[in-house]
Parts: sequence; structure tokens; C-alpha cells
Amino acid sequence: MTKHDAMKAYFEPKVLELAGDLLTFNFSPESPDSIAFVTNYSDKVLRKNIRVGSEKEYGFSIIITREYSTFTDDLNLKAMNFAQAFMDWLDSQDKIKSYPEFPDNCQIKKIENLQNMPNLAGINAKEGLARYMLQCRVVYFEKER
Repeated sequence: MTKHDAMKAYFEPKVLELAGDLLTFNFSPESPDSIAFVTNYSDKVLRKNIRVGSEKEYGFSIIITREYSTFTDDLNLKAMNFAQAFMDWLDSQDKIKSYPEFPDNCQIKKIENLQNMPNLAGINAKEGLARYMLQCRVVYFEKER
């Protein structure tokens, strides 16, 4: 199983619970309640120990698409709170050390949000949709093989 496979498998149960839909990988559909996993980088070296291995990071974004409103209702607030709750869930997973199953030569140190609130990444006014983005990373140690 690759790191990409592990990340998709890690998030799919939560996405199914929250959105009742499957997680998309490196594609964000224009449909309400969709959640996408988008890779940013993998195996970025933070520190290298020549004899043992390297501390690395795997960066990714979660993109949540929700309905958008131009009125004074609470629809946009509910969407923001939904995205914030996803971030809070990710923080709770780090606290209990519930991590993706990376290959055997990797030991995950932490999974974390790289911001304190979701970004409004854009709107599609024609379709009435907004995208919220959460930028995250997994920090792990990878032993040399």
C-alpha cells in the first residue's frame, strides 16, 4: 500500500459518515456535500540522518464543497462550521495518535492542520456552491531500506 492509498483509506470512513459519499482523490467535483483529498507534496525531507533515515512530511488539502448563499440566512455559517468541525476531528485524531497506515518503514509522528480555520477557497455563484479548503500535513520518520 502506498502513502496515497493509506491517506485515502484513512479519510474515507469519516467522509462517508459526514457526507454520505466517497472521498475523491485529486479531483474536486462541483457537487454539494462533496469532500476531496488533494495531494500537495510527498516525501519532503525535513531532516536527514544519513545512517538511519529521514524525517519527512506529506502535505495535502481537504476541499469541502457546500451550498452557498448570497442572502442573510445561516447557510454560509453552517458550511464554515462544518469545515471547522472536520479540522477539529483531525486535531482529535492526532491527540489520540490515530494515524494512517503508512508503509512499515515509516513511523508517523503527527498529523496536523496548518491553519486555525478553513479558507474560503472560492465560490461558484452560478451553481450556488462554495469550496472550503483545509491545508494539512503528516510528519513521519522514514527508515532507509
